[in-house]
Amino acid sequence: MDSFLLAMNRRAILLSVIFVVLSDHRPISTVHAASNVHIVYMGKRQHHDPTVVSNSHHDMLASVLGSKEAASDSLIYSYRHGFSGFAAKLTESQAQALAEFPGVVHVTPNRLHKPHTTRSWDYLGLDFHSQTNLLSESNMGDGVIIGVVDTGIWPESKSFNDKGLGPVPSRWKGVCKSGERFNSTNCNRKLIGARWYIKGLKAELGKKLNITGVDYFSPRDGFGHGTHTSATAAGSFVENVSYKGLGKGTARGGAPKARLAMYKVCWNIPYTYSYCTTSADVLKAFDDAIHDGVDVLSLSLGFMIPLYFDVDERNDIAFGAFHAVAKGITVVCSAGNDGSIAQSVSNTSPWIITVAASTIDRAFPTVVTLGNNRTIMGQSMFTGKKEIGFVGLISPVDVGEIDGPIASSCSFLSPDNVTMPGKVVLCFGGGHWSAEDAVKEAGGVGLIFARNPTSQVSPCIELPCVEVDYEIGMQLLNYIRSSRSPLVKLSPSKTLVGKPLSTKVASFSSRGPNSIAAAVLKPDIAAPGVNILAAFPDDPIDGGYALFPGTSDGGYAFLSGTSMSCPHVSGIVALLKSLYPQWSPAAIKSALVTTASTSDESGGPIFADGYPRKVADPFDYGGGIVNPNRAVDPGLIYDMGMEDYLHYLCSMGYTNSAISKLRQHSTVCPINPPSILNLNLPSITVPNLKTSVTILRTVTNVGPVNSVYTASIESPPTIHATVQPHILIFNSTAKKLSFTVTLSSTQKVIGGYYFGRLTWSDREHTVRSPISVRPEIIPSYVDNS
Repeated sequence: MDSFLLAMNRRAILLSVIFVVLSDHRPISTVHAASNVHIVYMGKRQHHDPTVVSNSHHDMLASVLGSKEAASDSLIYSYRHGFSGFAAKLTESQAQALAEFPGVVHVTPNRLHKPHTTRSWDYLGLDFHSQTNLLSESNMGDGVIIGVVDTGIWPESKSFNDKGLGPVPSRWKGVCKSGERFNSTNCNRKLIGARWYIKGLKAELGKKLNITGVDYFSPRDGFGHGTHTSATAAGSFVENVSYKGLGKGTARGGAPKARLAMYKVCWNIPYTYSYCTTSADVLKAFDDAIHDGVDVLSLSLGFMIPLYFDVDERNDIAFGAFHAVAKGITVVCSAGNDGSIAQSVSNTSPWIITVAASTIDRAFPTVVTLGNNRTIMGQSMFTGKKEIGFVGLISPVDVGEIDGPIASSCSFLSPDNVTMPGKVVLCFGGGHWSAEDAVKEAGGVGLIFARNPTSQVSPCIELPCVEVDYEIGMQLLNYIRSSRSPLVKLSPSKTLVGKPLSTKVASFSSRGPNSIAAAVLKPDIAAPGVNILAAFPDDPIDGGYALFPGTSDGGYAFLSGTSMSCPHVSGIVALLKSLYPQWSPAAIKSALVTTASTSDESGGPIFADGYPRKVADPFDYGGGIVNPNRAVDPGLIYDMGMEDYLHYLCSMGYTNSAISKLRQHSTVCPINPPSILNLNLPSITVPNLKTSVTILRTVTNVGPVNSVYTASIESPPTIHATVQPHILIFNSTAKKLSFTVTLSSTQKVIGGYYFGRLTWSDREHTVRSPISVRPEIIPSYVDNS
């Protein structure tokens, strides 16, 4: 009873305060005004009783609308548990009136039916409105420092505002290095450091180095790539962002409260499609980053395969990453964009988290209507409000414009063509942007571009365009041939989010197996990297980002590549670091790999785009699509430290001298080094199984102290697999336990890789490790000569 009276008294006090505040606010009429859903956000709730909070929302709304009945009709949701606020149908004037109330942080139009610009974060389960996910539990990565090694940064972007952030972490030792159009005032509490490195490149190119007008001798980004990746990893909240109306919503990074430090090592050099500098410069960036005190390093760059790890000079990323990991810094790298070719994955060292690219549940469908009223769906970033058509539809393959195998391409159209002005042109293959240029030059008013199926969409820059697959392209070609006067209408693109869109590994994403160390699975994980909207330089007067003309709108652009997937994982790592600062880089990598998703929301398989399109396997996506909310509680981890990485180097045959130089400490490998198969990775890869092999692994319990895990194994086809022991019992004294996996094969024919999975479960946690095995059959050859 006392508690009830106290609650009633608190409610009376609260309501009296509200009514005093509301007394000067008269009801605002809804006559002749459109009502739309708005979110009234009031921050942290001021009362523990949800009923009191909810009643205060009703009373506030009633004071503006004129009655409690009108408030009840208007109110959609009352947010009263995790935070305070409500959703209601309001006119713009009513929304403005509520925004002026004390205690209201902001009032924003409802955007729940539209995707966020980095829709990927909601797709990955990191909805910033939720109070029960990794984003909220980690306080959005506050205090964690992400170092980005890239093309520089555009500091004026709204994505790098420091609103709401506290002081720069006291452990930070970095600097804000001045240069062309960049000085120390360009840094703030979000962008806490910036450096640039070009001495090594100058030494290599000498007088050939000319970046005047396209880049800056400073940390300022003349290319756009580094700005985009930085915003994806840790961009601040920016409302009402889109690319010409597509993907409209709120832009943010994976760890919105994490701090950023830019290390510019790549430069926009004309005719080279950017140029990342020499090993000397990249290693200096690593050196400085380790000194400065970063927690995570994100590198969306790599080298062409084949390339081998040489501790003296060649693979500076692997070299620098080794030192960073030795200091507890997690290093995340892109897998490369050379897919879907096998053995094309780069950044293959076991101490690096290597990220492949996947799609998200967002597309940009574009309607193509033919003169016979048939409707075909393509995809595009055709923006604007005006349709194109009905106008003539033509293809160069039918007008004798070009002879030979490239007859269907538009890249070589003659500007003197008399049949194409005023028409939409159907092209097959070739380069998208070169086809746009050629069609425009020939007088065409639109482009339909038929290509291999892909989820990646290129913006229409020169004229309206739509992408379709070859099957649809052939249907359009048949229509042209069967019609006396083929006509077509192109409608502007729409934004589609959610079902029935499914996740796929991008066709461009580089694939395994690892060409340098076949027993180390690469890539490790996949993350969104297709059509990602994030910050981009937007300074048309200066023109410093001329490489991508027309791709930016208001300082934001869509880009695709494993360069975009890498910072997604970097942002997630920052969130995990905030929660578990004591976890090693290997522990974080294990948590990501063993909790990744291998099926879509409907339970169906994840496919891999490419040639051919197929069900994805570990060489496409490693452990699967990253699942941050599972990674926060992995149950078991496969941990590693420097001794394990030395075991790897010894197993790979590197000399004592080379390893000693790497460690700066005398090292002697054993005469018979341990098998690389026993490296304590969260995956198992056997590239040459002859008859039978037994593999050792050790897991550390990071869940409940007293836990019992049971193993289940999906054996790869033709492979017999067993686990010993089958049950692991953890307690206060048994925190780490080892087990073995024995794989055997009696296959008599030469084949490729087969895939399976090892799973440990305690009914609360599911710890999955991908298995990849290639039986090796050595036939007997008889010399009959």
